[in-house]
Amino acid sequence: MALDTTVITFKLNGTFAEWATIFDSDEANKRHAEHGIKPLYRGVDKSDPQKVIVIHQHQEGALEKFLAANGDWIATHDVDMTSFDQSVWSSD
Repeated sequence: MALDTTVITFKLNGTFAEWATIFDSDEANKRHAEHGIKPLYRGVDKSDPQKVIVIHQHQEGALEKFLAANGDWIATHDVDMTSFDQSVWSSD
């Protein structure tokens, strides 16, 4: 079964360094693994230090389940949940 690759951009209310520390944490790794999500890349826009990109690979529907289960936790890390922009890519 092919994996989806999801590209998400969003805004932060804090700093990228603070957010990246949380994203790279054992807790975040555990939460991703519980939903079969493999983070591939995370970075900050050079022209806008509040804009972040994250690229994940996962089975279809896994990211939606992850966000439903962890949205409140994510929002506590200075993520502006209203700014999410997501696209899904497939190799099929």
